[in-house]
Amino acid sequence: MTTSQFIIEAITVLGTAAFALAAVLAALDKKVDIFSVTVLGVITAVGGGTIRDCILDVTVFWSQDLSYIVIAISASLFGFFFFPLIQKKKINTLYLYIDTFAIAMFAIQGTDKAWEMGFGVPIAPIILGTITAVGGGVVRDTLLQRPSLLLTKELYAIPVALGCSIYSGFLLYAPELSQFGAILSAGLIVYLRHISIQKHVNVPDWAILQRKK
Repeated sequence: MTTSQFIIEAITVLGTAAFALAAVLAALDKKVDIFSVTVLGVITAVGGGTIRDCILDVTVFWSQDLSYIVIAISASLFGFFFFPLIQKKKINTLYLYIDTFAIAMFAIQGTDKAWEMGFGVPIAPIILGTITAVGGGVVRDTLLQRPSLLLTKELYAIPVALGCSIYSGFLLYAPELSQFGAILSAGLIVYLRHISIQKHVNVPDWAILQRKK
C-alpha cells in the first residue's frame, strides 16, 4: 500500500466513524432505542458512498469490506452510551463539528475514488466528492424528519464543493503533491465550516432563491 492509498484509507475510516457519531448526536432528542440508533449510524456512515458507487456503477464499497459496517456500528454504540452524559447545550455544537470533520473526510475520499476511475475527469469527481460528503447527512436528516443543513443559509455544500475542486486541481496539475492537496482541501472545508458555526458567516442573501414579497 502506497502512502497516498494509506492516507485515503485512513480518511475513509475516520469519516465513517465520524458520520456514525454525528447520526447519534442528531438522534438524541428523538429518544430512539439502541437498535434504531445503530441502524441510523450505519445508514449515515455509508449512505453517501453508496450513492456514489451506484452512480459509478461499481460494487458498493462496504459490500467488499465489511469492516466499514463494523466501524459504523461500533461508533454508533459508543455514541449511544457516551453522548447522553454530555451537557445538552454542548450537543448541537459537538454535532456540527463532528459532522464537519466527516464531510471533509468523505469529500476527499469521494473525489479521489472517482478520479482514480477516470470518471468524467475533471468535473465529475468534484460532483461525486460532494455527493459522498453530503449524501449520508441528507438521508439521516430525512429519516429524523429534521431540516437538512444542505437547505439552510449555513456554509455547507459550498465549502465541500470548493474543497473537492481544489483537490481535483492538485490531481490534475500537480499529482505529485496530491497528499498535500488532500490535507489542504480537507482543512479548508473544516475552516469554512468553523467560521460558519462560530462567526455565523452564511451564504449572502443575493445567492439565495427567494420569492418576492
